[in-house]
Amino acid sequence: MSAFDPPLSGPNAPNRGTDVFGTLYLGTPLIEVAGAVVIAAVDVPAGEDDWTKPLTEEHPRPVVLVHGTFGNRGYTWTSAAPLLRQHGYRVFRLDYGQYGNPLIFGLGDIKRSARQLGEFVDEVLRRTGAQQVDIVGFSQGGMMPRYYLNALGGAPKVRTLVGIAPSNHGVTAQGLMNLARQITGAKELVEQGAVGTVVPAWPQLQHDHPFQRELAALGETTPGVRHTVIATAYDDVVTPYTSCALAPSEGVEVRNIVLQDLDPADRTPHVSMPYNATVLSEVLAALDG
Repeated sequence: MSAFDPPLSGPNAPNRGTDVFGTLYLGTPLIEVAGAVVIAAVDVPAGEDDWTKPLTEEHPRPVVLVHGTFGNRGYTWTSAAPLLRQHGYRVFRLDYGQYGNPLIFGLGDIKRSARQLGEFVDEVLRRTGAQQVDIVGFSQGGMMPRYYLNALGGAPKVRTLVGIAPSNHGVTAQGLMNLARQITGAKELVEQGAVGTVVPAWPQLQHDHPFQRELAALGETTPGVRHTVIATAYDDVVTPYTSCALAPSEGVEVRNIVLQDLDPADRTPHVSMPYNATVLSEVLAALDG
């Protein structure tokens, strides 16, 4: 067993929760508390990735799933991973940005996290024999891969980047507070008043940080990579939600999707996006494109 397929942790039984409309998401950690959706459990078992399963002719590229801030390879992808496998994809998930908490990640220096992603992609390519991967990332996990692509030489190794509610132009301090208060473990950091000083990614995620300016200077998109962004108008973390979008670039395939353009009645907030059926349908469409 390598560092890229860690042992299971947490309880043996998956959690169940309801979204803001009472729709049941089996195997997800979402619950509704006082009218707000929260992540009630972060120690949802992730299981093994598809290291021993061969790629198929229909889907020759492995799919790398990249969680967001305060996320992990388990609870973030409880809906996406089985759906992708059901459609014949081989799925690989990493925990990146480890910093002082054994269960929630995406906390470390973002440049270092991008290097961790690059090492993981190299491991996936080496062990599967694939030439390229597709990346699906949520929140920070939809933004950080752009640094990997444009600053660390990752572009030739990636065909598709799908960002689910990605923080492509940074977030506000209030948006980060909103996120932390909805996730077990992160909420405790905020209540201690320590998160802004002890979590390296916290200031880097904010739109006025030098990291965000450097990322912007590298370019919003990457030649040779297909980009899809899926945003929600009810995002309470990445605000305004329109900041998720990537600017079109000549010769680069870019699709900016807003969930409510597909379903005007859908009020899904930020933390629920990786579990939303319409969102995951668009992920499949982007990978199949």
